[in-house]
Amino acid sequence: MHHYHLDHFAHGDSALHRLDARAKLLAVLAYSLVLISFDRYAVTVLLPLAAGPLVMLWFARIPVTFALRRVLILSPFIAMLCLLSPLYDHTRQAAALGAWTFTISGGWLTAADVAVKFCLGVLALTAMMATTPFALLLEALRRLGVPALLVAQLAMLYRYVFVLIEEAGRLRQARDFRGAAAAPAGRRLAAAGGIIAALFLRTLERSERVYTAMLARGYQGLPPSLSRLRFHAGDAAFLAGAAAYLVFCRWVYPAMMGGL
Repeated sequence: MHHYHLDHFAHGDSALHRLDARAKLLAVLAYSLVLISFDRYAVTVLLPLAAGPLVMLWFARIPVTFALRRVLILSPFIAMLCLLSPLYDHTRQAAALGAWTFTISGGWLTAADVAVKFCLGVLALTAMMATTPFALLLEALRRLGVPALLVAQLAMLYRYVFVLIEEAGRLRQARDFRGAAAAPAGRRLAAAGGIIAALFLRTLERSERVYTAMLARGYQGLPPSLSRLRFHAGDAAFLAGAAAYLVFCRWVYPAMMGGL
């Protein structure tokens, strides 16, 4: 696995790609705040919020299936929370579906709310990541005042995680070449502990070599960047449009539907 898999679409050429990374970062942050501000039983009023990420993906010419695969990859982390919600919340809530009104357990509404917010949030993040190289996002975070230590940690995590994945892949390949698939389950489980220990030692040694190489290249605690972000009128127009859209989603549309 290589960072190309994440930056595959980030170097495209579209109006969204050309926007300043700070504008996109602020817009997605505001979108996330509006998304989580809704009540946990409010599901239908979240419908207009689906338009934002989908429009961004469409303008950037990024396949929706690419974003949906990211949602599926992360979905196991949230699925358990959704499944457990009906067990803890048994309050009855009124719901409407077109002309039909009925009551439903609050736990199921909470589960649906969490699932919808999760999907929309991941779609918005994917739209931002797929239209902005990660180096520019780091530079935008630094320009917006995020602590330098956190920015450096994110840069190291982004670069080093692929090294760890490749190292784990080589260990797994070596295990398979030794016929581990034919071994009893108990032996395979015992071998897994040795593989994890070997991976830890290899990554520790690799991290020392990486840090030595960074110092030899003049590393002083901040990730080097050749990017020069410039905020233009188009970025201001994008933020103004995003603000108007979020105001409509958070206050105008819920009022039209009969409540916040």
